[in-house]
Amino acid sequence: MTVDYLSTLNSKGSGLNITQLVGSIVDAEIEPAKALVNDKSSANDLSVSEVGMLRSRMSALQTGLQSVGTGGLFNLQSSNDAVSMALTDSSALSAGVTQLGVTQLASVQVLEFGGYSAVDATLSAGTLTVEVGAWASGTFSANGDVDSRLITLGSSSTLSDLAAELDELDGITAQVVDKGNGTFSLSVVSEMGKENALRFTASTGGPADFDTTDGSNEVTAASNAEIVLNGITLERPSNRLRDIMPGVELSLASVTSSMASLSVIQDRVGATAQLQALVSDINTLRSYLDTATARGLNGADSGALVGDAGIAAIKRELSGLTTAPLNGFGSEPLYLSEIGVRTELDGTLSLDEERLNDVFEKAPEKFQAVYQSLNTIEQSNLGLSFGFTSQPPEGVYNFVYDADAETATINGQALSSRTNSEGQQEFYRLTGDFDGITIKVLEGAPVDSKVYIGVSLVDRLSKYFEGVLGKQGEISAKETYFREKATEYTEALSDLDERAVVLEARELKRFAKMEQLVTQLKSTGEYITTMMDAWNKSD
Repeated sequence: MTVDYLSTLNSKGSGLNITQLVGSIVDAEIEPAKALVNDKSSANDLSVSEVGMLRSRMSALQTGLQSVGTGGLFNLQSSNDAVSMALTDSSALSAGVTQLGVTQLASVQVLEFGGYSAVDATLSAGTLTVEVGAWASGTFSANGDVDSRLITLGSSSTLSDLAAELDELDGITAQVVDKGNGTFSLSVVSEMGKENALRFTASTGGPADFDTTDGSNEVTAASNAEIVLNGITLERPSNRLRDIMPGVELSLASVTSSMASLSVIQDRVGATAQLQALVSDINTLRSYLDTATARGLNGADSGALVGDAGIAAIKRELSGLTTAPLNGFGSEPLYLSEIGVRTELDGTLSLDEERLNDVFEKAPEKFQAVYQSLNTIEQSNLGLSFGFTSQPPEGVYNFVYDADAETATINGQALSSRTNSEGQQEFYRLTGDFDGITIKVLEGAPVDSKVYIGVSLVDRLSKYFEGVLGKQGEISAKETYFREKATEYTEALSDLDERAVVLEARELKRFAKMEQLVTQLKSTGEYITTMMDAWNKSD
């Protein structure tokens, strides 16, 4: 019990414990309100924790999707580190072994023009003709498909000016480098491949220091990669080869002393285990969402995120992503059930291995649709590509060419036309759904064709998680909302504490006045009693 020393010392007062009484009055008004805020704060803290757990689980699945993004039915194996393999088109893969040796790597041509005292050293005025072609035994053969370029130097042109002008030309990288010995050099680098070498021809009386018509100033000669493919010698202008093994890009790192075995292996056991793991991970996340949003019927506890519309939307979206058809992998939509992934009555996924094995045997490309997106065009003389930021809609579309008008459309939308640096005709679009698409005529004349654009299940899920977990996503929005609510509850408790102080001061003031009146009444009563006692004695 709280001791009220003022009331104790004031023996003529009411005798009540004013401090304790005021405390009880304040508690009666403040504590119920604080209890309500604390309950809400506790529920909010639980929601914060639950959303954090949801983010963690979704991030874990997203990371898992990234690791299986190159998965599928086929494994790529190289027996030599000098030749690495990367998947480019799973639909083009076929099991087998290819023997490949590397006798020479492709390289760029490097030219050096040195002996200059400063970056801004002044050069002789005149012109410099730049040609692209091949050098052989000191003789240069110009590439007829690439026009020569002319650089004009004025009387005040400097070494850095020339470097800047050369660097602006397609297929050339140029810069002034500090040799570290008090001199500067102009470095000029061509594109890779022996047909991309450079020849500079200076005008009469012009910048003769940069004339390479005699084959001078060459540090490194441009060359093609030379490989031996299953006993056949081939040349390629790059160390990245996409036309050797269908669906695979080969990267050459060094010359080999022996043949490398490049294997495409169909791994049904591994593919089945990988798909089962993906199904299990999706089910785990769905189960967690079910628990977090449970309504608590029949006496069971409600989930921490029950009634949250945003979380419920995530649950529906996840369910839709795993049950919706995969379009663009053929003339008809592809359903996961066709490869053995079934949706049970409770919404969970299960794997029918018998159906899956049948797919492995008869239509392995259907299984690949789980892991590998597809952008391809039906006709072999046409090539299809998209810009880095393009997001074309999945599906099957018609590329139609009008030979009379020499125009083309895709899905009824007009395509622009141009001729690329290799002299090939290209059709492209820069707006709309097919922004960034390019259809290249590799040989012959353009023909009508089907265009297949398919988004794999893994890429579909990865894109969804990237959005929902991003800064503008639903999870971030929920985290911000709950943080703001936590701040509101903290401020509400602080306001109640301040209100309690004001209320206590007010009540103490009121009871102090009461004590004053009681003391006065007692004093008056004692005075009257004393007077009456005196009167009685006088009688």
